[in-house]
Amino acid sequence: MTRNKPPFHKLAAAAAAGTLLAAALGACKDRPDARMSDADIDDMPRQSENLAAALDDTGITAQVKGRLESDARTQAADIAVETNNGVVTLEGTAPSTAARDAAEELARMVPEVRGVDNRIDAPHPADDMADSAEAAAREAGESIDDAWITTKVKSALLADPQTQGLKIDVDTEQGVVSLSGEIDSATEHRQAVDVARGIEGVRKVDDTALVVARR
Repeated sequence: MTRNKPPFHKLAAAAAAGTLLAAALGACKDRPDARMSDADIDDMPRQSENLAAALDDTGITAQVKGRLESDARTQAADIAVETNNGVVTLEGTAPSTAARDAAEELARMVPEVRGVDNRIDAPHPADDMADSAEAAAREAGESIDDAWITTKVKSALLADPQTQGLKIDVDTEQGVVSLSGEIDSATEHRQAVDVARGIEGVRKVDDTALVVARR
């Protein structure tokens, strides 16, 4: 029986990959620490050289994952780990550049790792600072606005002829005004709600705790 020979272009591709791998590994062995440069990592084929290498790569991947899961710096990150011929590729997202750098550091601590290709996305430090400052300013602004709204609603209720003598408690959170207390009639109830709604900045009026007294 005559066997079909693999197409020439597949043989050529396989040979080229083998030559490239051998060259990269050879360059790596010339270094005392058996580590690879970034250029070597970029040139490495994205598959294990043989079955033995694949088994070694599986063990490396497990060790790296274990370190990432147990280290507090990287527990909030979502990182996928792949290893080919001792080169660890990290992909995913991290909440900060510090977490991204920590992931690479942990991967390099595994003795069998020859190199790390860090592709983790993380916000720039300047973005982290800007987001924190914006959140703080927004929180402070909301507190100031809420206090201002509460004062304005109380003043308006006291100034209104129909509600000035009523004991109505006012609280505001993120623009939502809550009215509570006991009043004499449904007319006074409606007027109190209308007064609160007329204040600038009020998004909503919650009157569920403002009740009409039973006679």
